[in-house]
Amino acid sequence: MFDWTYKKRLKDNLESWVSKGWVTSVGATAILKELEQDDGRSRLPMALAGIGVICVALAVLAFIAANWDAIPKTAKLIGIALLVTGSHGLAALAAQKGRKGIADLATGFATLVFVGGMALVGQIFHLPSDWAGGAFLVCLGGLAAAWLSGSKTSLTVAAAAAITWQVMRADVGAPELGATLVGLLLTVAVFVHPVLFPSRLTRWAAIALLWVTYGRWFGETADLLNSGDDIVVAMFLAGAGGLSAIMLQLDPVADLYVKWSSDRPLRHHGHWLMARSLQDVGMLVLTVLIVLALILVPEISDDLSYQGLLPLPGLLPLVGGLVLTGLGLVLSFQSAKARALFAATGLALVAVLLPVVTSNVLVLAAVSLASLIGLCALGTWYNNRFWMLCAYLALTAEALWLLEVTIGSLLGQSLFFLVAGLVLLAMALWLARLFKRRQPPAALATEAGEVPS
Repeated sequence: MFDWTYKKRLKDNLESWVSKGWVTSVGATAILKELEQDDGRSRLPMALAGIGVICVALAVLAFIAANWDAIPKTAKLIGIALLVTGSHGLAALAAQKGRKGIADLATGFATLVFVGGMALVGQIFHLPSDWAGGAFLVCLGGLAAAWLSGSKTSLTVAAAAAITWQVMRADVGAPELGATLVGLLLTVAVFVHPVLFPSRLTRWAAIALLWVTYGRWFGETADLLNSGDDIVVAMFLAGAGGLSAIMLQLDPVADLYVKWSSDRPLRHHGHWLMARSLQDVGMLVLTVLIVLALILVPEISDDLSYQGLLPLPGLLPLVGGLVLTGLGLVLSFQSAKARALFAATGLALVAVLLPVVTSNVLVLAAVSLASLIGLCALGTWYNNRFWMLCAYLALTAEALWLLEVTIGSLLGQSLFFLVAGLVLLAMALWLARLFKRRQPPAALATEAGEVPS
């Protein structure tokens, strides 16, 4: 989430923690003072330096292009090679002295020069344009620089190049096994890097590459089937829904497995950060799919074929999502919070896949609204504002659509809001009583104003 939302939540939590005695008043004051002083100025030099490095790399390439005829071919090649090796040497020297920021910038500059050098070499030797091949070579160079030096800038360039290669490598048609395996290896190489070298930008770049790689596989398989829209739409709902469910549930299943196993290895914070980013993307995609399954899918096809669930791009993610849901429900028999996550995700999967079973709008609307209400409650329970935002926006979109399509009179609207309000109030009372029963006696005494002995 954004820094300002984190700071606001931390301030609210500090007030509660001080009242419960978990944090002293002096400690809370020091934390608040640190928050006020950390206004982003410490990150400003690196941000400006990053923009400056890009400008310098563009200036070098523009200078070579402006003096193209005056500079001999040999001098161009030697100059590019010296810039790349010199930048990497500077990065190694900076890393040896503990200046990781400068090392990352130098490696990023070398990667950018390498990218420009690829284009210049093509011009020097009059090679035919091959954007996919060039992107593939840039990806390999960026991955080499990123893994050898831990550079996050180079990894971002490599992820962008891999996405470009997946999109432009060939027309969508019969899947090529070799290219598919290479794409999978590139995705793994990009995806593992931000786990070992955490960075928000590289995490989101890796997740974007994951979806593009899956989309390429999906597109090739759908084109190979050469079938109607009903099969393709069903395959899309199954695949995208299953993949988003896997992203949302993979980390909780791993946590539950570690909790109930005798061997409990320590987790690197990079794993935790990547898992949270995956969960956020999974929640976003899942809520969008629930809305699409109710509003747009019936408009595309009135009778979706279950055969769309059988091709591998739809079947494998769906089976994976269902297996994780069942496994999570089994492992979380002593954790109500985790059990709620798996139950809500399972209900959301049902809402996404329901158009394959029936086209009855009342049934679709009821299950869809129930799943979104469950995701809203889940975001509130986990105190995750991004989840809450996704679920509430989706719930609002569906409610407005239902008002427009199914309810035409003011009396009908009043009945709709009355039923919805009563259902939500009943759920709120039930959850309040459930949470109250699960609170320990000390917490109940504290809420009543008593000091536990």
